[in-house]
Amino acid sequence: MERYIIALNELGLRNDVLLKIILDYNPDVLVSLFDQNNSNIFLTNMELLTYKDVLSDYSKLSEALNKADEILKINQELGVYTAIYSSDNYPCNLMRINNPPAIIYYKGANPNIGFDKAIASIGTRRPTQFGFNAINYLIPQWVNEGFAIISGLAYGIDRLSHIACLTSKGKTIAVLAHGLDRVYPKENVILADAILKNGGTLLSEYPVKTRAEKYRFINRNRLIVGLSKAIVAMECEEKSGSMHSIEFAKEQKCPIFCPDPGLSSQESLSGLKYILENNIGTAIKDGRDYECTIIKAGYDVNESRLSNDYIKNQYLRSILIGFDDNMLLKKSLEEMGMNYCSDFINLDILYSHIKSYILEQNIKITDVINLFIKNIISTTDEGKIELDV
Repeated sequence: MERYIIALNELGLRNDVLLKIILDYNPDVLVSLFDQNNSNIFLTNMELLTYKDVLSDYSKLSEALNKADEILKINQELGVYTAIYSSDNYPCNLMRINNPPAIIYYKGANPNIGFDKAIASIGTRRPTQFGFNAINYLIPQWVNEGFAIISGLAYGIDRLSHIACLTSKGKTIAVLAHGLDRVYPKENVILADAILKNGGTLLSEYPVKTRAEKYRFINRNRLIVGLSKAIVAMECEEKSGSMHSIEFAKEQKCPIFCPDPGLSSQESLSGLKYILENNIGTAIKDGRDYECTIIKAGYDVNESRLSNDYIKNQYLRSILIGFDDNMLLKKSLEEMGMNYCSDFINLDILYSHIKSYILEQNIKITDVINLFIKNIISTTDEGKIELDV
């Protein structure tokens, strides 16, 4: 069946028409659409009349089937799976949204198994210390309660969210705005691999060979909402792509949250202020106020609270994983008074050395974290910011 649905999608049939075909047509009727003598189908299936010209052109039908075959061939080579709406591997959460994608593609774990309890984490591509703190305090506590984390594998908040989840041994889904034969931005290839190796999923509604385009990021945002039982804007401006996600969540009656920005006039928090001032979402009062999100998402809080020490240690690990520049790491260690050595390419060795040094020198772990964050933020490369949506 998937071959023919993909072919119809390649022919340009609207998503809602594809959904009707999937739900109402038996496989024989679907196959017969691609026969040369398919004119009788239009007499009994009125929604197809709009596409009579293209569905009556046998050369276009053959070309679409060839494209579908090519997509499926590349999928097989790359380990990409296809999920048609209502199939066993199509996420039940996603079926709740208006006009869900008729086809999705994914790599890694089946997105319909083990991802029902899920929270979306979204926000700016240029987080400040506020965003770093919000993510690295809240996400470990949600993971401890068995929640998966959904985000978009972009720079900034998305990247930090996936890393915080993985550090806490959680599962995460990265929703991409392009085909799964690539990772955009390319700097997140290693992170994408880590997501797959740790029981997570890369997911997209776009077939292989589809490039990232601005409008596709907006479409991607609705899938992030659809896969989640609650959405949290960690840090974002009022006029930003993250607000597309918030608007869609509002339409879908998905619970919306954000950390309380307090009285700050920081521009990167203007989106959070807008959400709260307009009663669009609920404030998360501080880094330990994780239960409200769980309860409003329809679940009970079951696990014992994590200790502050545990959360801070996980925070440090997440920051170390996030370093993709050895020179920046070396600079940060030197500012602490530590010497960099080649063994530090191993995360466990690096973490162990830093922890030992902190104890020996009686340094607060939060001071070390803050130093690393300051250096990461100060060296943000303008050229690394991808499409702004």
